[in-house]
Amino acid sequence: MPLAEPLDVWRVLKGSGVRRVKFVVADVCGRPRGVVLPVDEARSVFREGLSFDGSSVPEYAPVFDSDVLAEPDPSAVYVEPWGGEAWVFCDVVDPPRARSVDPRGLLRRRVRELEERGLSALVGFEVEFFLVRVEGGRVLPADEGGYFDVSQPTMEVVKRVGAAIERAGLGRPKVHHEVAPGQYEYNLPPLDPLRAADSFLFSKHLALKVAGLHGLRATFMPKPFWGLNGSGAHTHIKLSAREGCGGNGALGPLELHGLAGVLKRARALAAVAAPTVNSYKRLVPHHEAPTRLAWGYANRSALIRVPRYGGAPRIEVREPDPLMNPYLTLVALLSSIAEGVEGGLEPPEPASAAAYELEGLEEVPPNLDAALAEFEGAHSSLGIPSELASAYVRLKRAEWRSYIEACGPWEETWNRITEWEYQRYL
Repeated sequence: MPLAEPLDVWRVLKGSGVRRVKFVVADVCGRPRGVVLPVDEARSVFREGLSFDGSSVPEYAPVFDSDVLAEPDPSAVYVEPWGGEAWVFCDVVDPPRARSVDPRGLLRRRVRELEERGLSALVGFEVEFFLVRVEGGRVLPADEGGYFDVSQPTMEVVKRVGAAIERAGLGRPKVHHEVAPGQYEYNLPPLDPLRAADSFLFSKHLALKVAGLHGLRATFMPKPFWGLNGSGAHTHIKLSAREGCGGNGALGPLELHGLAGVLKRARALAAVAAPTVNSYKRLVPHHEAPTRLAWGYANRSALIRVPRYGGAPRIEVREPDPLMNPYLTLVALLSSIAEGVEGGLEPPEPASAAAYELEGLEEVPPNLDAALAEFEGAHSSLGIPSELASAYVRLKRAEWRSYIEACGPWEETWNRITEWEYQRYL
């Protein structure tokens, strides 16, 4: 039984002064799409569902059978803190083909399956992004600060991003300047996986809007500037407590088996966690981005870091970036963890040096094309069914071809940021 009846939610929104409701469906790549209705017209959608043209959403439906129905989730309602508009996330329910490529619905079903098998998780994200200016056709960092710098005027903008996230009910985020000029981070507190993915998308919307109100642009592009650190979406996962788990940051068997599963599938997982051409310009040595399949305590060069502080044991997967589809990435991560736990997989010894300086370790794929090849051979092990995997690969291979046609061979362009990337990802 839902936590709230749909019409009860509508009445609360109406009574609280919300004037517009945006019903949101995630597309195959995780981008929010939707329709905005006056609150009075939204009542019928809460009662009857949202119908839309699935043929105009890539890979959702053919034009000759294009009517798609989505059902609002009454427990996934987010109100903008400046008032007036609410987001309501929806799951596709009909026809079956459209339902099969709905990433949010897949995550809901996958979480339920794993909970029935005794495995549950809480997920929190560290979201990195840049504040930039576009001047004379050039993209420039909005400040010259560095890690933990509190002197930059743009810090006031980021504090307002954090305040908007808090006022929207997503938790009390910590915000700080990251390593590169113009780079910042906010963190989202741990939630169940579905709510964490919804919050991830809504928080990005808030950051974009706040930055725009101050004449700046927030970009979640993984690598907007060559030679500087890129932006990740580090994913913290706390598994359900079981006998044998560790404490005070130490890992027990559950976490060790789980992270072994993630390392086993990390090359295939890259296609959804690092989903763009630009993502692989972030995944290069010496910028705190993971390049080799290693884990370690307090080791920010490893693909999986185990935080030294923070009490209960958790793993931090550093492969994802902010342009990921959060629903598919969490499906893949949780499925990999389940494979490790249920198979009793053992991880290698933790890395106690910079991972990109160690010899004999497997590496992340060098580019999107290679990552998709890995994904095609292992998508079922990541919990992603064939129809959705095929749709995702078609879209991403088209993206790769577009880049190669516009910019030339990867071997000649991997170490610079192209205008094609700014146009597509900024």
